Amino acid sequence: MMRTGQVVAVATLASIATACSAGQYTPPTTQIGFPPPSQSTTSVPSIPAVVTAATPSRWAPVAYGDAQVSVPASFSVRYAGWFSCALVTDPGALDLGPADPYGSSCAHWPSPGKTTTVQIVQGPPGFQLASRPSTVINGLDLYAQPSHTPANVVVYDVPALGVAIIGGGPLTERILHTLTRSPRTVAVASGSAPAVPSGWHTVTFQGLVFDAPRSWTVTRTQGTDLLLGAICRQSGVALGGIGVILDTDQQILPVPFCPNMRSNPPQPPTDGVQVDTGRYEDFVGLLHLSFSTQCLELHGLTACPATTPDYSILVLRVTAPGRTTSVLVSVGLAGSGTVARTILYSLRAA
Repeated sequence: MMRTGQVVAVATLASIATACSAGQYTPPTTQIGFPPPSQSTTSVPSIPAVVTAATPSRWAPVAYGDAQVSVPASFSVRYAGWFSCALVTDPGALDLGPADPYGSSCAHWPSPGKTTTVQIVQGPPGFQLASRPSTVINGLDLYAQPSHTPANVVVYDVPALGVAIIGGGPLTERILHTLTRSPRTVAVASGSAPAVPSGWHTVTFQGLVFDAPRSWTVTRTQGTDLLLGAICRQSGVALGGIGVILDTDQQILPVPFCPNMRSNPPQPPTDGVQVDTGRYEDFVGLLHLSFSTQCLELHGLTACPATTPDYSILVLRVTAPGRTTSVLVSVGLAGSGTVARTILYSLRAA
């Protein structure tokens, strides 16, 4: 039975999470790969950096929008729309985005001294910022906000990443100190295109050309399961493995049977590229993709990044000149984001 104090804490934390997530996250209006209007075209914008050393050994990085934290491999990760009554076991859970509204009445927050729960919510939190940050972690300013809850719960606003972080439990501080920018911020940052390493090779498919490491296996297929990422894992979070997949999507594969999906450990991000063509509309509908109106012009191609899903895959709607249909290009976001940035900026028309 939940004690009275715990009930108050849960209710208050749920209201904080709701307040933080009330506004929809709005992607930057600056065109990717171009300086913002207020910036001189002669200046060289700095490219963000991912502090990869912030991830402890045997922990896994988890990205959400512009933010990334690391958690123990034994943690549960619940993605945007997570059902808040889901089972959470020791050592705890990382919740990304708002909960399923139908499950918000039973949000799981930690009992003191036992599990740890950390939630990252995108969007303007609506709090008044102090004149100075409460703390600086990996170059990021964190502003503490009143939580009106027991002392084991903290609330921080991180304006540079457009997120608020709420957490409680014994591992909260360690997780907070892994906070850094996500590889996505590196991949789509303004600035010059990186040089393609000499050990890479050129891949041509459906009017597109891009470069990838020569060691990556290139798989050509005609079947799609209309899911993005690893089989039997949360779709849209991370690619299933390193390599290049070129899919004409001429037939739909049956949905696989996936037992034991209630436990959702972190999905390690991987590098890789997947290009999907034939079932584009079905693919978009299933993943609920929405695309930014600010697109990147790449060597004759128009590439519009998806704003959702917003994890460790960069999905782009790419249109080549002379073609009436678009293709989806999905790039894995791992490590420092440099590999993804190099692939992205190598995209060009065949």
